[in-house]
Amino acid sequence: MEVKYTAKKSASFGLLLLITCVCIAFLAIGFPLLMNGEMRISVLVISTMITIVVMGLFLWMWVGTYYVIIHDMLIAKSGPMRWKVPIHDILFIRLNQKTIGGTWKPTLSWDCIEIRYKKYRAIFITPEKQDDFINQLKTINDQIEIKKK
Repeated sequence: MEVKYTAKKSASFGLLLLITCVCIAFLAIGFPLLMNGEMRISVLVISTMITIVVMGLFLWMWVGTYYVIIHDMLIAKSGPMRWKVPIHDILFIRLNQKTIGGTWKPTLSWDCIEIRYKKYRAIFITPEKQDDFINQLKTINDQIEIKKK
């Protein structure tokens, strides 16, 4: 059985990604043009390619972040990145966490849940249907503890 959960998307998080893209484009293309008044075509092409790749990565993350439960495995995907968490290894889920700071977090919202697994491993995610997601995990592993912040 495979169940797919879309990621909750915060408009302000999307705006942050957009502003970051604009800043990268300015730093890679606009700033050198302002400083020199002209730019070698090779530098312009390389700067443009880097900008397109970074913007493409952000767009891929925006449309390609989701979470899948397949049999006894949780798979979190965010653009080209993928995490696999054995559901029987999940120790607890902590609710109402914040996205800011720390480790890689395949999230598109500021509010997330922490899934702690094995001894010291954790992943922070933002399933849109959080209650259904947690219930599905608990159906597979009824030993998962739910902690409030």
